[in-house]
Amino acid sequence: MSTPHANGHTFDLAAAAAAAEAEARPFAFHYRGKPYTVPPASGWPLKTLRRVATEDYDAALAELVGDKTYEKLVEDGLNFGELRVLFDAMTGASGVSLPNSAPPRRPASARTSKRR
Repeated sequence: MSTPHANGHTFDLAAAAAAAEAEARPFAFHYRGKPYTVPPASGWPLKTLRRVATEDYDAALAELVGDKTYEKLVEDGLNFGELRVLFDAMTGASGVSLPNSAPPRRPASARTSKRR
């Protein structure tokens, strides 16, 4: 059973999300002279957001633009650095922020002198 919202009505998540999505705009970009469009980040599936959070940009972009379009980008020379810049721009335009990259691991220390 759902509980009433403060105004006496049950909050309709689907309707509220649809209203917010109606205001969101797709992200348009060009790569090597060709135009591309990605849905607004607010509407990305959670599966895709999880890929972005783990920096699996390859799979995330394929999910967003479709496999055929993604393969065209790859054939045109798209690289990881460009993918990172693209996702930074796409998420920044929507107010979503990417997690910071993990800091590099520190090398294990080795004892250089014997204990006396």
